[in-house]
Amino acid sequence: MAFLSKASIRKKMLNDRKKMSSEKVDSMSSDIINKLKKIPIFKESKIVMIYLSFENEVDSTELIKYCLDNGKRVVLPYCLKDGMKIIPTEIYDLENDLYESKMGYKQPKSDSLNPVHTDEIDLIILPGIAFDRKGYRVGFGAGYYDRFLGKLNFSIPTIGVAYDFQIIESFISMEKYDIPVDYVITEDRIIVRTE
Repeated sequence: MAFLSKASIRKKMLNDRKKMSSEKVDSMSSDIINKLKKIPIFKESKIVMIYLSFENEVDSTELIKYCLDNGKRVVLPYCLKDGMKIIPTEIYDLENDLYESKMGYKQPKSDSLNPVHTDEIDLIILPGIAFDRKGYRVGFGAGYYDRFLGKLNFSIPTIGVAYDFQIIESFISMEKYDIPVDYVITEDRIIVRTE
């Protein structure tokens, strides 16, 4: 069984993702989000934690709007550099509750955080630079999500979203703190984690 280093995967996938046109991102993101909306764990969820998309990630904006418009509570990650922690914080308005950082990504405003206890969250939807068929992911390398997921009640389902080219058929070299997601949704398929 071949294992690929995270550094080599990260470099290739980021390069491939960067080459995507905005039309392709919009089209494929729409296909992925439409698949996600049809699955029972999403339909039944009331409090959903969703990432804020950045640099050609699967666009989460329409999903957040859909949730807010359909009575679901939306929780976003607020990343604290000190301790590299995620604070799950509820937002009520996509325009007014966020600000754009100097790095160009959006984040909840620090002066109006509404922290949510993780036990209240029904579903976590997160991005990745790549995923394998066992649900292991490659992120940007800072480990925010792995630290966050490692402290959770494992009954909370997790869904990774990615473009199909981001699925690695060989397996990602894992570290002891890596936490797999339960499902990965692409524009072409839904992958259920296998052990």
